[in-house]
Amino acid sequence: MVNTHVCIHGHFYQPPRENPFTGMVEDQPSASPYANWNERIDAECYGPNAHASVLGDDGNELFTIDNYEWISSDWGPTLLRWLEEHSPRTYASIISADRRSIVRFDGHGSALAHAYNHTILPLSNSRDKRTQVLWGIADFEHRFGRSPVGMWLPETAVDLESLEIMAAAGIRFTVLAPYQARRVHHDGEPRDVTGGSIDPRTPYLVQLPSGAEIAVFFYDGSLSQEIAFDGLLEDGILLANRLADAAGSADAPVLANVATDGETFGHHHRFGEMALAKAIMTLDAREDVVLTNFASFLDTRPPTDTVEINEGTSWSCAHGVERWRSNCGCSTGQNAGWDQEWRAHLRTSLDFLRDSLIPEFERLGGELLVDAWEARDRYVEVLLGASPTSFLAKHQLRPLDPDEASRAVDLLEIQHSAMLMYTSCGWFFDDISGVETVFVLRQAGRAIDLARRATGVDLEPEFLEWLEKAHSNEEGVTGRHVYEKTVSPYMPARTD
Repeated sequence: MVNTHVCIHGHFYQPPRENPFTGMVEDQPSASPYANWNERIDAECYGPNAHASVLGDDGNELFTIDNYEWISSDWGPTLLRWLEEHSPRTYASIISADRRSIVRFDGHGSALAHAYNHTILPLSNSRDKRTQVLWGIADFEHRFGRSPVGMWLPETAVDLESLEIMAAAGIRFTVLAPYQARRVHHDGEPRDVTGGSIDPRTPYLVQLPSGAEIAVFFYDGSLSQEIAFDGLLEDGILLANRLADAAGSADAPVLANVATDGETFGHHHRFGEMALAKAIMTLDAREDVVLTNFASFLDTRPPTDTVEINEGTSWSCAHGVERWRSNCGCSTGQNAGWDQEWRAHLRTSLDFLRDSLIPEFERLGGELLVDAWEARDRYVEVLLGASPTSFLAKHQLRPLDPDEASRAVDLLEIQHSAMLMYTSCGWFFDDISGVETVFVLRQAGRAIDLARRATGVDLEPEFLEWLEKAHSNEEGVTGRHVYEKTVSPYMPARTD
């Protein structure tokens, strides 16, 4: 029996780049020679990984493989939506690869679900956490044709409430960074594992306050770092050998597993998809190693130890989840001397808007819908193609006239935008004037515009007062200036 197992995970994600007022992805000159970054990354990564070349010793192509069939992966729903429309060949490859992985890995598909729009869940309110998880599961089921076993948390940002919601929705496991573990219990004895000292070769069980349980895999942090940043991806054979060695020898099944941004394989590192393909074929040829995915290994080796997690932590901020709400010091490092004090003010501005939208949603939604929040949890059906009319027929409190039906849809679209405006990319980079923050401000603007129409309440003046406190690193520029330059021109003309 072979006890050495290897799993390579890619986290594939792009933010919703569409302007919500036009539905179009605008040209992005920085992505040249492509029209926008989605097109460029598809050309450099998503497409090539579906037919990655495996080279011989002479450098000539021997054959191609679909890397997605062999690796574990999660896909942001906003990325899959774009690929389905703009790169259908790549999209079809991703879906079909998961079906083939089910056969390859003993009935266990390799794709994981993904919370809907990459919101930092520990910073979300309880209702938004629930909707993000339910929408992510529904999107997965719609596209992959099966229920997900695992779910990826955006930025691996974790708290117990989010794990409770995932477990209640049928999710069996997630994947975290090693330093997100706090204490392991083995045979009833606690052992401190802070600082990333947890053994990543086995899954662990988190016992939740409700009495429910969820399994957690902790990826090999140092090896994942080498792949993403330290050049290990330059040699596919070396990568394969390092993965096999990381598992070591054991009397029971052990798992060497790594996780990194999927864009590492081809976009961040040119020809990275070819190195990955070479590693896959090298590992597959070895008789002492089994390539697997998380779900398959979980059935092979159920958790025997429990783990306590460090709540409010993530894989890309050494300060927990502060990168998405404070000037914690985490940045791209490209702009020396810049600060990110604006992050706190941006979040406060959006929290004001979200919280101000709720009373009208509950009041008017209560007049039109059986349960407004339940309708929001199911509204992903419309986002995935169901007609608003058929959706309302299932959720309306009574027969609605056309104006009422339009208002009900507007109320749900307000909530849609109010969640998209928390997409994590808006805080990740160095300045509030960046294109990623413009995306979230446009979603806020759309929520404001729809609220004017559906409720008669105008939240924009006070929202702008909050935004004015967010100072850009560009002299004299605030969040209000960014909003008025990049959002206001798209707002429909006022009629009052």
